Amino acid sequence: GNPIWQRDFGAAQSQHGFGTSPTVHGDVVLFNFSQQAERVSSGDPGTSRIIAVDRKSGKTLWQTPLTSTRVCYGVPAVHNGQVIGANTGDGVYALSLEDGKMLWRLPVFKMRCVSSPIVAGYLVIGTSGSGGGGNHLVAVRMPTSDLPEPTEAYRVERFAPYVPTPVVAAGSMFCVDDKGIASCVDVESGELLWRQRLGGNFGASPLMVGNRVLMISLDGEATVVRASREFESLGSFDLGGPVGATPAFVDGKLLLRVGNELRCL
Repeated sequence: GNPIWQRDFGAAQSQHGFGTSPTVHGDVVLFNFSQQAERVSSGDPGTSRIIAVDRKSGKTLWQTPLTSTRVCYGVPAVHNGQVIGANTGDGVYALSLEDGKMLWRLPVFKMRCVSSPIVAGYLVIGTSGSGGGGNHLVAVRMPTSDLPEPTEAYRVERFAPYVPTPVVAAGSMFCVDDKGIASCVDVESGELLWRQRLGGNFGASPLMVGNRVLMISLDGEATVVRASREFESLGSFDLGGPVGATPAFVDGKLLLRVGNELRCL
């Protein structure tokens, strides 16, 4: 529990505070230091950037400025030597993991990004929205030798999630929006396969465990569905307290925060 290193990256201009998590890839730790440039109540607009530091020493390896608009909280993904991110100002973008160089970007979002981008084959999928609605999910096809520029593959503008991050398995994408509508979409085409109202409000992301998808509402009502292209509920249960954070599954055990407790099931 003794500190090995500590870094102060300076003041953050935001509406809700700093709320993202680090991404660890090998010996590189990545921080999405997103800041507010629009609707600043006092002081100067913040400067957004992705910061890469050495995991063992905390030394800065590189940092790349991003377009500051609204604070975005998604955790970057790492894919084939690229750092994949999503925010309002740059849309879906990729940086070089080695030196932070901007490789490509495609602005596709109209509102704040809170969920994290996910990679499914050649697609990067992200969402944006607001507490008042207007959510949209966008799939961007990454550049290839045959298609040198990123292109928008499709978008979903009905019952798209704002805070929860979708999960993908076997060609299907499972989503739950913030108002409790669960959906299954063909990940390649964006075609809706099924949609079901679960009820309640959601902040935690769906979790894939084997062939099951676990979705937990803010009130702690958990629903398990089969990871199938046809809707099949496998049951629901009340955890007895609020759940806002996404659970983790490791070694046959489910770790989750319920109220002020950490539980292992």
